Amino acid sequence: MIYFLLFLDILFTVAAQLSLRMGALRISSIEFSYYFFIGLAKNYFLILGLSLFAVSFFLYTFILSKLQLNIAYPIATGMVLVIITIFSQFLLKESLTAVQAVGIFAVIVGVVLILLPR
Repeated sequence: MIYFLLFLDILFTVAAQLSLRMGALRISSIEFSYYFFIGLAKNYFLILGLSLFAVSFFLYTFILSKLQLNIAYPIATGMVLVIITIFSQFLLKESLTAVQAVGIFAVIVGVVLILLPR
């Protein structure tokens, strides 16, 4: 059950990051001024991203009460990195180099090693 919750936390974090990126792209042409902050307040993607991060924070806090940090953190950060890299390539049309692909594979191997029984 705790690993299912960790998986949910990973999905919330990924969704939050992608939402923040989409929101940031919508305000990228605004200069840093009063209007920038007005744009932040009206940006639904940023509000969604912040809300998803809040859910993720509380869920992750619960997970840490049940799972060792040296297990939860590498799995969560590694898989968030992998999923965001893949999704940003397809959803946001960001580039992925061959070296980055090898790095993603290495992170996946590392997460699998962490999950192996002791």
